Amino acid sequence: MSRSHEILAGLISAMVVGCGGGLAAPPMPSASAAVVLDVVPSAGATGVSPSAPIVIRFSHPMMAGMELLVALHRGTVTGPEVPGGFAWSANGTELTFTPSEPLESKSTYVLHLSPNLTDALGHRIDFGACAGSVGGQPVSPGMMPGGMMGGGWPGTMGPGWQAGSGTWGYGMIFTFTTA
Repeated sequence: MSRSHEILAGLISAMVVGCGGGLAAPPMPSASAAVVLDVVPSAGATGVSPSAPIVIRFSHPMMAGMELLVALHRGTVTGPEVPGGFAWSANGTELTFTPSEPLESKSTYVLHLSPNLTDALGHRIDFGACAGSVGGQPVSPGMMPGGMMGGGWPGTMGPGWQAGSGTWGYGMIFTFTTA
């Protein structure tokens, strides 16, 4: 199957499946906006295995390099970034993060997705379309002491972590706690 056929198949699949993987889960994503379909562990999960990988499933194949706009932090969205490796599924719709070492037990972690994540067709992600079904929370300016680029953010964040001042202008987070 050619790459353009894979992209088209992903678009059709996203339109049929909708948010959160259920056939009846409104709202349906449009053909022009990628959405997050699922995150494992889910937002608010407790007792997560410290050695389990983190998996994000998107409605459309994503652009190469978008793993650079995903980070796992310890504690809060401004906490230290967890080192590890990213791997895309063959069709570019699933991103898996495997920490370099097991996560600390009984600790809080925050998965942060940049608002500038872009699908293979160049459309920026639409967090609002599926926020309720995947449990993500908008990153507010108040979560970032000193501002996004004004000293409060880890140096590894850099450009791409802010996209305007709208509800999702600083991205989406998913918080979970390890066992």
